[in-house]
Amino acid sequence: MELLHKLRRAFLWPGTKLTEKLGIDPDSEFGLLRSLFNTLIWTVIGLAIVFIVVL
Repeated sequence: MELLHKLRRAFLWPGTKLTEKLGIDPDSEFGLLRSLFNTLIWTVIGLAIVFIVVL
């Protein structure tokens, strides 16, 4: 159970830090902004990895 909690926190960390930096509670708005930031960040990281592997 502890491992799953750490994995969840690791995946949500970028969005949580960005919303905190903007002065927004990460749990407000049902986490929509945090989810948006996480999606953008992890998509960019994933695409960078794909481009590095393919090229």
